[in-house]
Amino acid sequence: MTHKSLLPLAFVTLTGLIVFSVLLAMAANNVVPVTRLTDQSSIVAINDLKPSACSAITVTRIVYCPTGSGGACNGTDANELVIGSTADDDIQSGKGDDCILGGGGNDSIKGEQDVDVCVGGPDTDSFHPSCETEIQ
Repeated sequence: MTHKSLLPLAFVTLTGLIVFSVLLAMAANNVVPVTRLTDQSSIVAINDLKPSACSAITVTRIVYCPTGSGGACNGTDANELVIGSTADDDIQSGKGDDCILGGGGNDSIKGEQDVDVCVGGPDTDSFHPSCETEIQ
């Protein structure tokens, strides 16, 4: 090979290296701001879990009916969020202001003293007169 035939090859190679260096330098100027996304956290309180129908009640405890039990599910005397299972439940809250969610199944829902909001599930539920608010 002669020097004259190597000259165009050297020119193309040198031009390619210059273009590559300029593009690399431009990419180095792109700055991604620090978002601290992994540093964010939030606390979910019991009252954040209740439906809007129970907004007037301040609950202090959650009672879960045993999954698939299809039996009795009893609350206590605290202000509670009672959550029914997917089976047919016999839910009875205790004293206190309660938010009762029937869940799936044909539930029997009974409040007790004080204010009780009773929310049924997708199936046919029966409500005791002790439920001040009934939502099917």
